[in-house]
Amino acid sequence: MNSLRYIHAADLHLDTPFLGLSRTDAGEALQAQLRDATFTALQRLFDQCERLRPDFLVLAGDIYNQEEHSVKAQLALRDGCVRLQACGIPVFWAHGNHDPLDSRLKTVDWPDNVTIFGPEPEQHVLYRDGAPLAVIHGISHARIREARNLALLFHRQPETDCFQLGVLHCSVEGSPTQDRYAPCSLDDLRAAGLDAWALGHVHERRILARHPFIAYPGNTQGLHINEGGPRGCLLVTAEACDGAFSCREEFLPLGPVQWQRPVIGLDAVEQLDAVEDRLLEALTTVTEKADASCTLMVVRLCLQGRTPLDSLLRRPETCRDLRERLHQAPLPLPVHIKDLCVETAPAVDMAACLQRQDLLGEALRLAEGLEQQPEALAAFAEEELAPLFRHCPAGMLDMPEGEDLQDLLDEARYLCLDMLEGK
Repeated sequence: MNSLRYIHAADLHLDTPFLGLSRTDAGEALQAQLRDATFTALQRLFDQCERLRPDFLVLAGDIYNQEEHSVKAQLALRDGCVRLQACGIPVFWAHGNHDPLDSRLKTVDWPDNVTIFGPEPEQHVLYRDGAPLAVIHGISHARIREARNLALLFHRQPETDCFQLGVLHCSVEGSPTQDRYAPCSLDDLRAAGLDAWALGHVHERRILARHPFIAYPGNTQGLHINEGGPRGCLLVTAEACDGAFSCREEFLPLGPVQWQRPVIGLDAVEQLDAVEDRLLEALTTVTEKADASCTLMVVRLCLQGRTPLDSLLRRPETCRDLRERLHQAPLPLPVHIKDLCVETAPAVDMAACLQRQDLLGEALRLAEGLEQQPEALAAFAEEELAPLFRHCPAGMLDMPEGEDLQDLLDEARYLCLDMLEGK
């Protein structure tokens, strides 16, 4: 066969709660949208399969979460596979670290078009018009913490002359930081001699190699503020060329809820209405750029720059009032403002202040000296701060360390500027 197409999805995490949004922060309508988001992405995945009619669908692990024990998730997946059976589309499914084999409901009757890989490597030949079209290799995580290098268990089937694909939920060396399960290297994957790999586990979309084609599709729905932008799956077309296969991919957006973190510069901004205008402009821009798959955007607005309004913006009531006004603004699509992250600084000449021979200059020089000597900062904290924290009831406040201590030093510096230099 000269060409074939498959859809590659992974990390659906069906029925998983969104992180970083409390019940009090989100109204009932928003909560309902968030609860349904992963299922909406699943239905869109099946819709794309019905529309595009790929030769097969690959699910590369973490389709649901063992921790949630969601019957709803597994039955929704079964119903979608029944839809694909009516279209003649096979489904090849490998379990990952969040949905290992021992978490699967044994009472679900999967349709005949579904192949679920077991705890040992398997190869399944897919035919078209009586001739081999593809060999699908795969293995599932048997338990929740799989430490073996499963890639080493894959080997090309030499007697079958067609496209051969590996399906694996794993951590590849050099990938973005994730919990490392089934760790392997690119060389381990290449050594198997396969034409392509459909991977899962890393939630960012990444093409690790072209020959062989090695890809993470990312998750189908972002689950928190650090999983921003469109999320979905890959439509991969493999074509035979000079005795080998060349693959090209197309991203298909699926997730209805998108997370965004626009940064708003406030250098020299002196009026609060100008701040609101810039916030509204940023929201308009990100919503106008959203693709048609997005029906709700959850946003963290990051305020940066030196401004005379620094102390005012740091007041909780200021951020609360700005959020309320922005929620009422007409925008191209619904937006929920998760929070305003104030990272501004007072509009002062810090270098000049450091040279001043007064209390402010002395305080800033002390802060700068501690910042440049982490050991001195830790000793200072132990001597000056530890007694305060010891007076707190056990468990209420933890003594700041590392980056938290540096952040506290920054806050102290700006507090000094505000109190000693403010008008």
